[in-house]
Amino acid sequence: MIEDARSTPRVRPLSTQWRRFAALLTATIALAAWPSLARSQGQSGTLLTVADGQVQGHLNDGAREFLGIPYAAPPVGALRWRPPTPAIPWGGVLDASTYSSACAQSASLTGTASEQEDCLYLNVWTPESAPTKPRPVMVWIHGGSNQVGSTGDFVPFPPFQDVRLYDAHRLSARQDVVVVSLNYRLGVFGFFGHGAVAAEDAGFPYSGNQGLLDQRAALVWVRDNIAAFGGDPGNVTIFGESAGSWDVCTHVVSPLSAGLFHRAISESGGCTTGIATKAEGASYASAVSATVGCDGAPDELACLRALPVSTLLAAGSANAEDLSVNTITVDGGFLPAHPRALFDAGTFAQVPYLLGANADEGTLFFIGATPLATPAEYTAALQARFGATLTAQIETLYPVTNFISPQDAFVRVVGDSALLCSTYDVARRVAAAGRRTYVYEFARVPPLSVVSLLKLGAFHGAEIPYVFGSLTPPTTGDRLLNSRMQQYWTRFAEKGRAPRSKKGPAWPRFQPKTYQMLRLDGSGELKDVRRIKNFRRTECDFWSSQYEQN
Repeated sequence: MIEDARSTPRVRPLSTQWRRFAALLTATIALAAWPSLARSQGQSGTLLTVADGQVQGHLNDGAREFLGIPYAAPPVGALRWRPPTPAIPWGGVLDASTYSSACAQSASLTGTASEQEDCLYLNVWTPESAPTKPRPVMVWIHGGSNQVGSTGDFVPFPPFQDVRLYDAHRLSARQDVVVVSLNYRLGVFGFFGHGAVAAEDAGFPYSGNQGLLDQRAALVWVRDNIAAFGGDPGNVTIFGESAGSWDVCTHVVSPLSAGLFHRAISESGGCTTGIATKAEGASYASAVSATVGCDGAPDELACLRALPVSTLLAAGSANAEDLSVNTITVDGGFLPAHPRALFDAGTFAQVPYLLGANADEGTLFFIGATPLATPAEYTAALQARFGATLTAQIETLYPVTNFISPQDAFVRVVGDSALLCSTYDVARRVAAAGRRTYVYEFARVPPLSVVSLLKLGAFHGAEIPYVFGSLTPPTTGDRLLNSRMQQYWTRFAEKGRAPRSKKGPAWPRFQPKTYQMLRLDGSGELKDVRRIKNFRRTECDFWSSQYEQN
């Protein structure tokens, strides 16, 4: 039986509004310091054949780039909210030179709003040179609270509007790997647990998590087609950040995704907390239906499917906070039980797992907020978020006197509870089950005036430009950290053993008893990437005990 989390104090994840705000700030701050590298236009690319037809890509600075390839049929009309179905073969040659539209999402600071349901497309980057053997494949899942975002995310105002945050051509060309990124249904279209959806198909009597099923369909496409791009379908790594990190975590425990990937990387977010019950998902879907006036209709789903995208987006946003947890639900199919239970029972993918978080995960979510000025305000903020019962314990663990201000204390509490410690909690459970597990703390504070001015530290998402190498780092230290992190990530993807870097220390295997991990920093000194022990262990022990109650 799945416990109803509403009966206990909830360790609440970050609100949708603040996550949306943080997504753009992450991109803006990362991009503001580093120039855009224009796409090479000198050659027309290459022509490849996949299962559904031919695709025409192009060359981009040492990589072959194929953008906007459909991996599933458009989920429109009667297919709205259904599990994804196979892509429709196309005639002739598909022009794979531009990103597809983002999936339907409300206007937000992360980019342009979209009303496009025909959005299940992916992108592939593969080195320009011919492979001597099949290359490792890395499949990226973007963040955005499972509410917003796309593979083509960029800052939507001058002078950065041509910079793509997840452009993987440099990662592919420099590290000799094939990289795939994908769009998936979001928000009310991608995580809609209406019971009537489950009743439509006796072969899949579940509802909700449509976006996760889209990601799975993309992995099936990779299995069946990636060899045409020089990739090895028997060596696939899934990796993602923020909501993408949660999603990777759920694939690790889902029986439906077993065998479709062989390593996993989660950056900032663990799925042992912030997961909704099936009842909560159904309650959210019912609230959306009531908002648009379809509750009580003779055919409620037909009523909902007849509505325009804009109406459903508005209703989904109006009721999003009612769910008060991550949009992912224990649906009984993709997730047969809560991820905690699946990890603890050992019933999850036997794949090597690399996980990590950033030292200052909470700072982005409080930009523009009125700071807490007194210890009394700190206490009141804790009580509002965590309840009176936990507040005394939290104040003992995070005494306001240990921080520069009450605001700094509260920001640390929120970042640890929602992101940093949830990531390390997953790592402990995976390692306890005997799987190869590697953990990092990203501590690099980007040397930007805006980061210093806003006191952001090593903020949520700050590692993304270093992983993708999508931008030219401004200092020798950042350039070295970029190179090391790319090597760690891709060598892990290649072998599934301890990540390696030419100029970095050996990465220790994580064990719950020793609690060793690698600190990633970037001032240029070799010691800035080093082994550490027991990083915030006491704090994370506490939060892990709270996750068990939610």
